[in-house]
Amino acid sequence: MESLPQSIGSTCIYKKSERKRKMRSVGDHINELPDDILVNILSRLTMKEAVRTSIISSRWRYLWRGFSGCLNFDDPFTMANSKWPHFNLKSGPINVERHKFVNWVNQVLSSLEGHCTEELRICFDVFSNHDIDNWIKFASERRVRRLELDFSRVVYNLRFVGQYTFPSHLEFYSSFRHLTDLSLTTVGITGEVLEHLLCYCCPVLEVLNVAESSSLASLKVSGPSLKLKHLKLNKLDNLKDLQLHAPNLLSFEYSGPILPFSFRNVPNLVDASFWGCFSAYIARNLCQHSIFLVQLHTLKLDTCHLLIGDSEYRAGRYLHDIPEMCHLKHLEIIGTPKVNDLIFCIALLEAAPSLYKFSLKLVSQYNYESYESVKTIKDQPYLSFTELRSIRVVELLGFVGHIADFELVMYLIFSAKLLEKIIIDPCTTWRAGTPRELIWRETAEYQSARRRAFELAAKFPLWEFVIP
Repeated sequence: MESLPQSIGSTCIYKKSERKRKMRSVGDHINELPDDILVNILSRLTMKEAVRTSIISSRWRYLWRGFSGCLNFDDPFTMANSKWPHFNLKSGPINVERHKFVNWVNQVLSSLEGHCTEELRICFDVFSNHDIDNWIKFASERRVRRLELDFSRVVYNLRFVGQYTFPSHLEFYSSFRHLTDLSLTTVGITGEVLEHLLCYCCPVLEVLNVAESSSLASLKVSGPSLKLKHLKLNKLDNLKDLQLHAPNLLSFEYSGPILPFSFRNVPNLVDASFWGCFSAYIARNLCQHSIFLVQLHTLKLDTCHLLIGDSEYRAGRYLHDIPEMCHLKHLEIIGTPKVNDLIFCIALLEAAPSLYKFSLKLVSQYNYESYESVKTIKDQPYLSFTELRSIRVVELLGFVGHIADFELVMYLIFSAKLLEKIIIDPCTTWRAGTPRELIWRETAEYQSARRRAFELAAKFPLWEFVIP
């Protein structure tokens, strides 16, 4: 091989040395900054990234201890490990992982020297009550703005076993006056403690999320100075009474027992999500909630528990009595590929004249081929099939490729004259957004559904299809 001319080789060496000189110059400028500025910069990184900077030089070795950003203690891949035995969860491999996780959290928290922390997030199957008490005390002392405790069990059916109880003594949260976002999952907390936090200890709290609490039987969300804007109450099996009087509330999400609470005291509510049995109750009684539905911009419903039969359709119930939702911009439905459920979706679409986006997340729990062989969406006498004048985006998650899936997409294409984008994702609804999603996308079942989605898209080349 011929050697490069000497002039070219010299130029390359010069450019490399010049780049190194500039990099050293930038590094020198950074090192000239005072410690408080460097700590402020580190606090904008993730916690792990900030700790890694300790190897830069002796000066940087302990700078990360002033970290005041987001402390994110989460190990989703360990939690998602399907190899954990479904018994004796306080011993064996999962208990080893618990000890490792608790030691990790304790070591980091004890090393920090700052006076405030933006966010503390701890998510793992933990039983150690004494350590959790100390973590909450840390959050209070460091004036945390966002606090998330998620102690979801590896085995869902054991979510109430040994559940940690949020402390009721005031000294634990006397300094929560800066807290704006509180999320508690698989944490036992009573209505009295929550109400005290809302009214007296957290004057600027805007976001509250409580899920899988075994202790919550009654809750009153009310107060003249309540700043709460977003409320999520999910999987609260023991909840018997709920009172809402929140004039600033913008969004509300609920799944749990059917409760006779009113939506008259939430005048600014524009985003509502309902799951499980209560969602079925709302869907079957839409007319009774027409005043509340009219003000919504976003509505999310779970129709898997609706179970509407053919006789009810023939009677015209649930289809012609749906109130007009004139301000609705986004409708999201979690449902089955069963034709009756899809017909109900279409009836909702026709009752929302300003709808911009429709999302349908399919849950395939049974084999619906028998339903499809009997009847399909088209030629239904119970629907008017009116023009959908405003829909621009359609999202279909859990696409399999049944006849009903194809017909629903074709109905939307022909009825929604302004439709611009169709997003079709064969990923199953319950796997989306979890560590199992990547594994599922490698399976033959997923790839087969994806091919059918591309076949459907090929039939309509004038529309934009997005298929992950």
